[in-house]
Order: sequence, then structure tokens, then C-alpha cells
Amino acid sequence: MKKIYALIFSLATLIVAADQWTKNIALEALQTQGRSIPWFDGFHFTLVYNYGAAFGMLNDLGEGVRTVFFLSLPLFVLGILWWTYIRKFKVTERLGPVAMGLVVGGALGNFIDRVRFGYVVDFIDWFYKTEGSSCIPLFFFISPNTCHWPVFNIADSAISVAMVLLIGHSFLTNNNQKAQKV
Repeated sequence: MKKIYALIFSLATLIVAADQWTKNIALEALQTQGRSIPWFDGFHFTLVYNYGAAFGMLNDLGEGVRTVFFLSLPLFVLGILWWTYIRKFKVTERLGPVAMGLVVGGALGNFIDRVRFGYVVDFIDWFYKTEGSSCIPLFFFISPNTCHWPVFNIADSAISVAMVLLIGHSFLTNNNQKAQKV
């Protein structure tokens, strides 16, 4: 079990370090919210202060409610993850602990921003050009003929990858349990 905790802690530490380092670079290079630097076709570095949740949801909550909610939510979620997943991992499992390391690192990276600034620093702007009048789901228009994914950061990416891994882990676990019952 110590190996599992060491794996989760190590990966979480790596994600927090990479996330905070890249956010500091973005803050230095971009300096003002909304400023954008092209990286390569389809990606720009664009500084956005996210006061809400993923995709800017809950941005309209009052500042006091938002502060309490976003400072207590990561602790609550980490507690649930420990109770439902982490403490039940088998020593031979790797996918689940890797996913948990990514989730913990991502959650802590964004939590640090909320404590430091009162918002999360986002800076990776992913987009595509279109000739049509609509975007594929989850993308939205910012400028004419350009569909953008909501601006994100390394912590958000780690959490998203972790969710895909957790879904894969649950399918593998359920299939293994079904195979053992037969």
C-alpha cells in the first residue's frame, strides 16, 4: 500500500510543480488578462482569470459563496476519492493510482491558485478555424470563423486525463470481476 501512496504523491507533486511553473511563466509573459501570444496553428497562450468552475461555470456566484465553495470543494472531493478509490487499490494496480495522482495534483494546482489569487490562472487557448456558422460541441465562437475550447491549464489537463483513466479503470475492473464470476 505504501507503494501506491508513493506513486500517487509523486505524480501529484510533479503535476503541481509543472502546473505552477507554467502558470508563473504565463503570468510573466502575458501580464494582462486577455493578452494572447500565438504558439502554433490552433494554439495560443491567452491569459484568462477563471473565477468560476470548469468552463467558467458558477462565475455568477457571489464572491463570499464562491470562496467558501471553491476552497472546501477540493477537500471534500479528495476525501470522497480516498474513501471510494484510493484505500481500495490493490498493490498490483497501476492505472487507478496514476489517475488518482493526476486528480490530486490537478486539484491541488488549482486550489493553490484560488488561495493565492482568488481565481484560477488559465492560459492554453485551443481553437480551430471554420467557414460555417456553428462549432462542434463544447467549442464556442470568440471571433468570426474561429471556434475555441474554453481556455485551460496543466492542472485541468491532468484532471481530464485522469477522468478518462478512471473510466477505463472502472471498465477493466468490472470486466475482470465478471470474468472471475464465470
